[in-house]
Amino acid sequence: MFRRLKEEVSFKGKGLHTGEEGEVVIRPSDRGYTFVKEGVRIEATYGNVCDTKRRTTLCSGDVRVETVEHLLSALYGLRILGAEVEVRGPEIPAMDGSALPFAQALYEASEEAEGKAYRLKMPITYEEEGSRIEGRPSEGLRVSYALEYSSPQRYSAFLDLEITPETYLKEIAPARTFAFEEEVEELMAEGLAKGGSPENALIITKDGAKGERIGDEAVRHKVLDFLGDLALTGRFIDGHYVVFRGGHTSHVAFVRKLAEEGIWGDGMDIKGILSLLPHRYPFLLVDRIVHMDDRRIVGLKNVTFNEAFFNGHFPDEPVMPGVLQIEALAQVAGVGMVYKLKEMGKEGAIPLFAGVENARFRRVVRPGDTLVLEVTLIRFGGRLAKAKGRAMVDGKVATEVVMLATFTERGAI
Repeated sequence: MFRRLKEEVSFKGKGLHTGEEGEVVIRPSDRGYTFVKEGVRIEATYGNVCDTKRRTTLCSGDVRVETVEHLLSALYGLRILGAEVEVRGPEIPAMDGSALPFAQALYEASEEAEGKAYRLKMPITYEEEGSRIEGRPSEGLRVSYALEYSSPQRYSAFLDLEITPETYLKEIAPARTFAFEEEVEELMAEGLAKGGSPENALIITKDGAKGERIGDEAVRHKVLDFLGDLALTGRFIDGHYVVFRGGHTSHVAFVRKLAEEGIWGDGMDIKGILSLLPHRYPFLLVDRIVHMDDRRIVGLKNVTFNEAFFNGHFPDEPVMPGVLQIEALAQVAGVGMVYKLKEMGKEGAIPLFAGVENARFRRVVRPGDTLVLEVTLIRFGGRLAKAKGRAMVDGKVATEVVMLATFTERGAI
């Protein structure tokens, strides 16, 4: 279930870290989540993150919008399809330190709408410096989050929750930001938490978390933060996300990997491929498309001993020619390009090779291997397209290349 804003909402208050007054005006939009400050538009994507110390900050040049995660969390947790956020001041207002004021107002200012969620199809893992985040295929959106601190004191908690607009409002949005009592002076010395107070932050002492407004408030707030950072994928990608000892830095690193390497986009079977490409036996070298978004396409080629080229390459030592691996990558690129042209109303065009750059062959491909063919569109538009491809077997690169293509009409060759 998705929601769409039907009217604007606004908030005023001090920033959690700067302590300065600020204001945001949130307006309906069909272009994802975008922040506007001093006339500069900053898309809420992982590529625009410039600081993850104790908060998530977005930048474009010298323009910064600090502490965006609570507002993004409310938008993403409620599955609101798009919003333009005008920012006046250095930081998003802290409100009560949670996402509840944002979420309540946004829910009331929105209505149910049709939207699209992608679904994670294959597991993906990010791990570094004691943090581990996994994405697993699952129906719907679910988060399992484990906190474990040994310093400045021992503290642990765990939460497992399916995320819907209803559970988000009740179980996640009310959870305030938190800090350990021993950290407060250090944060102030670093120029952070200037707007913090007992009203908008949970303080964890040696005796535990006192004054919680909801049970396990600290770990619930970490889920809140994770959802805000997950919004930086720019899409709704359903799955089961398991987080151990996460923080904004690891969240954003995982989000980047999920967006750039995860298998969650649209798929296509052989019938769909045949409807887009003119290739046929024995030269059709892609069996299935497992992922396709606006810039990245991933296909599969099952390499069998029955391939015609193994008759001569080589009869007693069958090896798939590197040039055919490049051709397979080009066909995957062709599927993505022709599909995009078709969406643009330009049916009948087919891509033709115009050049190959920086081709490298890293390992041998033999019968029984499954080639994972990953293509990223570098340039698309006009008469020339450019794409980077890599063919992999068991997670290891076999071939990588940059390909150029031009377009012609069917029957014009």
